[in-house]
Amino acid sequence: MTATANLSDTPDSFVYHLDQGEQTASLISGRKLLHDFNEQQFIKFDQGEPVSTLLTERTSFIDQLLKKIWFHFFSKADSENLSFIAIGGYGRGELQPYSDIDLLILSEHAEDYQDKICEFITYLWDLGFEVGHAVRNLEQCIQDGKADITTATSLLEARWLTGSFEPFLSLQNVFNLKSFWPSHAFFTAKLEEQQNRHKRYHNTLYQLEPNIKESPGGLRDIQTILWVAKRHFGADSLQELLQHNFISLKEFKEIQSAYHYLNRVRFALHRLKKRNENRLLFDHQQQLAKPIYDNNNSEVDMVKSVEAYMKPYYQKAHTIARLNEILLQHFKEYIYQVEADQIQEINPRFRLVNQYLDVIKENLFIKNPTALLEVFIIIENYDQLIEGIRSRTIRLIRDNLHLIDDQFRSDPINKALFIELFRQPKGVNAALKRMYAYGILGAYLPSFQKISGLMQFNIFHAYTVDEHTMLVIRNLRRFFIKKFAYEFPTAHQISQQLCKPEILLLAGLFHDIAKGRNGTHEKLGSIDAKEFAYKHNLNKNDSELLSWLVLRHLDFSYVAQKKDLSDPNVIQQFAKKMGSQERLDHLYLLTLADVRSTSDEVWNDWKNQLFLQLYNNTSQALDATSNQPKDRIKQAIYNKEKASEQLKKRGLSSADFQPFWQAFEKTDFFNRQSIAEIARITRSLYDKNQDDINIQVQPTTARGATEIIIFMHDRNYLFAQFSQILDKLMLNIVEAKIYSGENDMTLVIIYCLDSENKSITDANVLSNIEETLKYQLFLKEDALPTNQPEPRRIRCFETPTEIRFETITDQLMELTIHTKDIPGLLAKIGMAFRQCKIRVYDAKINTVGEKAEDTFIISSTNDETLHLKHKQQELQDALLEAIDY
Repeated sequence: MTATANLSDTPDSFVYHLDQGEQTASLISGRKLLHDFNEQQFIKFDQGEPVSTLLTERTSFIDQLLKKIWFHFFSKADSENLSFIAIGGYGRGELQPYSDIDLLILSEHAEDYQDKICEFITYLWDLGFEVGHAVRNLEQCIQDGKADITTATSLLEARWLTGSFEPFLSLQNVFNLKSFWPSHAFFTAKLEEQQNRHKRYHNTLYQLEPNIKESPGGLRDIQTILWVAKRHFGADSLQELLQHNFISLKEFKEIQSAYHYLNRVRFALHRLKKRNENRLLFDHQQQLAKPIYDNNNSEVDMVKSVEAYMKPYYQKAHTIARLNEILLQHFKEYIYQVEADQIQEINPRFRLVNQYLDVIKENLFIKNPTALLEVFIIIENYDQLIEGIRSRTIRLIRDNLHLIDDQFRSDPINKALFIELFRQPKGVNAALKRMYAYGILGAYLPSFQKISGLMQFNIFHAYTVDEHTMLVIRNLRRFFIKKFAYEFPTAHQISQQLCKPEILLLAGLFHDIAKGRNGTHEKLGSIDAKEFAYKHNLNKNDSELLSWLVLRHLDFSYVAQKKDLSDPNVIQQFAKKMGSQERLDHLYLLTLADVRSTSDEVWNDWKNQLFLQLYNNTSQALDATSNQPKDRIKQAIYNKEKASEQLKKRGLSSADFQPFWQAFEKTDFFNRQSIAEIARITRSLYDKNQDDINIQVQPTTARGATEIIIFMHDRNYLFAQFSQILDKLMLNIVEAKIYSGENDMTLVIIYCLDSENKSITDANVLSNIEETLKYQLFLKEDALPTNQPEPRRIRCFETPTEIRFETITDQLMELTIHTKDIPGLLAKIGMAFRQCKIRVYDAKINTVGEKAEDTFIISSTNDETLHLKHKQQELQDALLEAIDY
């Protein structure tokens, strides 16, 4: 049977069995009929058949099928009292392969047919349809529609299938009344519905796992336009809006192209997952990008294939979002017409109409292209008065983007105006967001246009490069605003001291501008920034600062998360790289905004404290008047003196705590812990019985993580033990320090977070951690790593394991492991350490999306040195085996 054949033309199949009352046989043949129809549509899809044709064909096929089944369960006499109606997407005629089928049975006597209706719906379910159904009389439909905008919208798309036509006509007549959901009320409700929907997706269309249907820029945004148009204008299609001059021919072509593209992606996704799936998850993207994939099994090629597949999606979604804004604004102006507009002239070129910015003359941009930038200066200056831009002005901006050419970019007035946009005391973020949305930013900076819609196929970045850049600028601006000072008090204080905030904002704009090119993006971006500064007449100091910030924008985060911030040498080297307090201030703010803008899951209190510690320590190192010690010996002496003063204020004498201190005199305890930590730990442990296993758990500390202290007799492979125990407790270790003192005593300080990367505050959980550690360590038994499955998002990525060794001293080695962040990773590493007789002194654990970047300071527990190549190879082999286990 072909996809367009009439069901009555198929004897000895579904229709035959149905007519003969052979229900089981009809279900078997009916499922095959649906399967064959799907397969034929998939062949046509692969051959390039327009999806609109396939959706129409599917709707027609399902119509025939449902009508045939209807008359198997309902006689002609029954049908005179029942109206069988398609609603929702099915009523609209847009059935994807596995879309729900929404049905309404409308009757004033439905209770008389309750058993037959149940049998009918059950049969559809058994056949494999996902059916959403309602049985209502006319009054119930009216009441439901008045009470709920979603129900009203679904009924707005009602389409009669069979049965009695009169109830359907009555329903249509009621819904067409102006009193039933008046245009302005319907518009307001649909706009609020859209705003709430967008909020669920963080008000961005650029999330890396978008929902084709529901995300901003998705199919729902187009459908919202059509629903409003249908309710107010009676228009059933985009063509009718075009005929009535509510959209231009260009807009019609853009929105139609985007709509068809998204429907094609959705069709492919339904086919791939064999269900009603609308989320473009990472694993879906990989599979859909396979035709682009070059039959080369390298991860890089797959990443590029996915990014190439997703870029047009984001571009089409951007088009939909922009046209949705224009058209809904246009409808709003039309629906909410007032007798007399409130008009306020701003200058000879612009005015406010009902608080919306508008050009006075339609030929303004043609006569004066510079006004394309002036629009956004006005938005900044009139930030509190302007609600938005009138739809016709947005259209004129879009229609005149071609005027921003090389000559425009070379005009001194335009260059000065562009820089001025970043110097305004308020409204900068709002203006730049609109410049970005309407294409001005990409037109003025062609290099920015190249990153438009460029995704980064990893978990660390939740947004495309262009959207991430806009979020960085937003977060930078928040540092300057007093009402947000509570978020990052230090950053706010620094921002108030910057002489030229525009340099910082420009660094935010340029920091990732070279992503997607061949080469190191920070180096290429730095060249772009320097060229921009030269063309825009920035002075030498500003130019150097801007290009330096772009070049070094990864350095602060790297040192904060991977280096020992208590080591004066680390701080001195970093201070030398900074060169001045001015550069440190700018880089700290840029890094803070950058990391916060990658993903909601990336930032936490632990990282905030690491960043603050690096900033404060480096500031002291740059301060020539600071008394802060510049080497480890002097720092240890300084810390002990200050901690001793604190302890004596608490009533302790030197005789009380000196035995405890002497046990750890030869360790780095007095270098690596803060003065307050030394005093607190000493106060809590100095009088403990050294034969006991002493466990103390602090719910949250100044470091932004839960602190676990273990004080006990030393033993080999302690790291392996406690990492396995904490893994079982579903805790994430972010840092661990192990001090092996005299008298065979060991002090372990662990900082950890829960599965949501937060400090643990629940008293019962804290107590359980303490008791479990004490019991397991007392038994000296191993707790094997958890055997949890990889999370879905992690599973999509292949991250090759990289292991590096770096000599620190004759005995100590720095081990760096870059690998996939699999469940139980640290416990597995601990097992490998035990196997190879490795002692751990320090561990810094850093997770970047799907990747783990862990650093350990280690030595061998026997006399063999890790400097020998065969010992390093032995450890590397054990680690690879444990991680892949």
